[in-house]
Amino acid sequence: MIELTQIDDRYLYKDVLFSHLERMDSESWTDKTVYLTSGSVAEDSATSLLAGPAFTPLLSQLGQSENGYVVFRREANFEVVEPCFPIPMDAIMEGQDALLLEDIFLESRTIAVILLRLGRYAVAVLNGEELIATKTEGRHVKNRHRAGGSSQRRFERSRERLIRELYDKTCTVTQNLLQPHKNDISKIFLGGDKHILNGFLKRCKSLQTLEDKISSRFLTVDSPNQKALQVIHKEVYKSRVRTFNLTV
Repeated sequence: MIELTQIDDRYLYKDVLFSHLERMDSESWTDKTVYLTSGSVAEDSATSLLAGPAFTPLLSQLGQSENGYVVFRREANFEVVEPCFPIPMDAIMEGQDALLLEDIFLESRTIAVILLRLGRYAVAVLNGEELIATKTEGRHVKNRHRAGGSSQRRFERSRERLIRELYDKTCTVTQNLLQPHKNDISKIFLGGDKHILNGFLKRCKSLQTLEDKISSRFLTVDSPNQKALQVIHKEVYKSRVRTFNLTV
């Protein structure tokens, strides 16, 4: 019986990722490298079946992925990279072969980023890692009121109005900033407060037309501002890396 135990789970910026893979290539033996597109991430896909019996429980544990997986089958473990952009094709290579993974990052892409927290937004368009359009602004939204009665109800109504105004302003800015690049944008990343972003997505109708381009991964951002946008490419270009020990 094959047993898998996850021993590591982290996100690595692309430069750090390839430095890590280079080190692993020199320090350990790799049997094979398996590339699986999002459509092939299934226990019974042709590629996973050809890759070997250990891939069935691995894919069952990994689950679905919008971008697919790169699996390095090492001596006693699997190292799985889930890149920030889609894997274009299935492949099984001998040893460690990261060339297809490198190609994913070499491709020039237009990306949109929407960062939102209560009272502040930052929107940007990037060509590769370079900012080509940005807009940031803060809009004051009061904290929750602790008193009861009619005073609290008035406060909550006022607060809800301010949140709607924040949503609408962010939506307008997003539409105006993204419109010139709409046909070129391959991915939209969201970051900030997940609850606030969920409310924003429900209200911003123009963004709903681009729903299929919105990444399921939320970016970690403390304060949506210009400073955050200057380094946001380091969050966008991170890949998830998980390691699983294998016991037979």
